[in-house]
Amino acid sequence: MKQFRFMMMTALVAVMSLSAVSCSDDDDDVAKSNHDKKMEAVTAEVQANKKHDTALLLVTFGSTWDAPQTTFNNMKAQFASKFPNMDIYFSFTSEICMTRCAAKGWNYYAPSFYLEAIGLAGYKTVCVQSLHVIPGEEFLRVQNVVKDFHNDGEHPEFANVKVYLGGPLLETEEDVTNVAKILHETYKSKVESNNIVTFMGHGNPENYNYGNGNSRYTMMEAELQKLNSNYFVATVDMEDNYIDDMISRMQEANKKSGNVICHPLMSIAGDHANNDMKGGVGATAEEGSWRYELSKAGYTCPLANCDIKGLGDYSKIVSVWVSHIEKKIADNDAMYDPDAEEE
Repeated sequence: MKQFRFMMMTALVAVMSLSAVSCSDDDDDVAKSNHDKKMEAVTAEVQANKKHDTALLLVTFGSTWDAPQTTFNNMKAQFASKFPNMDIYFSFTSEICMTRCAAKGWNYYAPSFYLEAIGLAGYKTVCVQSLHVIPGEEFLRVQNVVKDFHNDGEHPEFANVKVYLGGPLLETEEDVTNVAKILHETYKSKVESNNIVTFMGHGNPENYNYGNGNSRYTMMEAELQKLNSNYFVATVDMEDNYIDDMISRMQEANKKSGNVICHPLMSIAGDHANNDMKGGVGATAEEGSWRYELSKAGYTCPLANCDIKGLGDYSKIVSVWVSHIEKKIADNDAMYDPDAEEE
């Protein structure tokens, strides 16, 4: 009897092992199938749109909200107007955003798919332009995708492609100054009428603060306050620069009450703008949102004071992004130049 039970247990373990292997194989097949489908879709897009020898790949984190899709399209159109001799493609880096957008019928793909398709299509030059705001974690990922793709040896079709990489919006101190001036053009009359205008950036947690990108938010507040002391900047994810830290700075500046306007300091107005900043559409904002916390602290911040626009909705600010890749090309400052490597 014991021998029979042992034989039965052995058989059961064998069946379970086979099932596990089968499930694993099925998962691998599904993953491969999804990858192949995406690659086929991007390859078809690139082949259908190739008209020039240079491709411009715009890279953003992504969004599942409706309004940002219009922002993305307008940004793409502005780049197309500036670079009529380039074929322009648009990519997301967020897998969650891509998956949720696909469920809505909006198909976005990762930069790696475009880079492979661009190489296979025979482009001689590819310009990759980050649409991120700061040189932080997300921009580092874009850099690494290009580096890995160029150096891993698995894409010989990409080895002879010249690559330019344009940095994020607030790449330099000069960029911060220029964007601050553009924002002041919009809000000059508001702050001069003693309204307080606040900007919500994203920020990186301290352990992910690559390139010291978080410094751009303190720099931005300093530049804006040179123009008017009624400007303040905080984030959703930068240590010591959350909404409560900003309120403390406002009170220390003797601005303990008054009308407060909120605006995203992000490329688009998506989840953070609508939830973390605006706190929903009710007369009473959701707890923890900027609108709620500002009202709780004694400021006037009704729903109408939340300006739901991204930085990408300002053509002058998009021109700053445009200038980054434009300068790289003008200076022949390529990330990879096969001709130079041969010399």
